[in-house]
Amino acid sequence: MRIFLFLLPLLFIWGCSTIEITKEVIKVTNTIGNKVKESAQQKETGEQIVLNKTIEEKKIEEEIENIQEKKEENKNIVESQQKLAEINFIGKKEDKILSLLGQPQLSRVDGFVYTLRYDSENCRLFLFFNKSSTNKRVEYFELRGSKTDLLNSKQALEQCYREFKLIN
Repeated sequence: MRIFLFLLPLLFIWGCSTIEITKEVIKVTNTIGNKVKESAQQKETGEQIVLNKTIEEKKIEEEIENIQEKKEENKNIVESQQKLAEINFIGKKEDKILSLLGQPQLSRVDGFVYTLRYDSENCRLFLFFNKSSTNKRVEYFELRGSKTDLLNSKQALEQCYREFKLIN
């Protein structure tokens, strides 16, 4: 019986330490589980970021292609516009333009480009000069609608010329 009384406190102490160890093991297990979950979420977030970047890069590439197509289309329209033009402004001096059309609604210097803009009811005429040239001559011109679209038909060009009183 003495042995039993002697072993009873040891058994009690040993049982308490087992509970403490179990508590610590549970804490460690929970901590590790949380870290694994956080890591998995970060990996998913990282994959989502990479996916979003890929989608954004595709959108940017598509937009660049659209811009290039639009530039090419505008270039073709301007070339056909200049071929269809009854009055070609290229090579005309600035003083000749001023005597023909009067004062522009807008004149602007931007870098090496000097621009004159003439407005009518339904169209706008843009004349571009080389600013650094001593003999200012029209290097390029465009006729645009009031909503900034390039005019691409002979009828629209003729109407614009009529509005500027360049033809009857």
